[in-house]
Amino acid sequence: MTQDKVRSVVLDVLHEVQKISAREWSDLGAEAKPIGGLDGFDSLSAVEATVMIEEKLGCKFELDSVFVSEDGKRALTLKEISERLSKLLAGKGGAT
Repeated sequence: MTQDKVRSVVLDVLHEVQKISAREWSDLGAEAKPIGGLDGFDSLSAVEATVMIEEKLGCKFELDSVFVSEDGKRALTLKEISERLSKLLAGKGGAT
């Protein structure tokens, strides 16, 4: 799956999370960080969104959240999230 397709899935999930939570949507560029960049989107929202992304991609990641760095100390940009997921998917043989 291309990085652009992965980014599209992530954006779709983020939009859905914001809608379900009755929070405002803000367009996100590649360098935007969903945590801190979207209205009310926090670490708990990120865990929920990660599960939704797994469902849409048909796989399970060994991460609680794809929205933070491996050490859990830094929110990732949309570009970093897409790169990370693309690498994880490549390692799993891609999503079906």
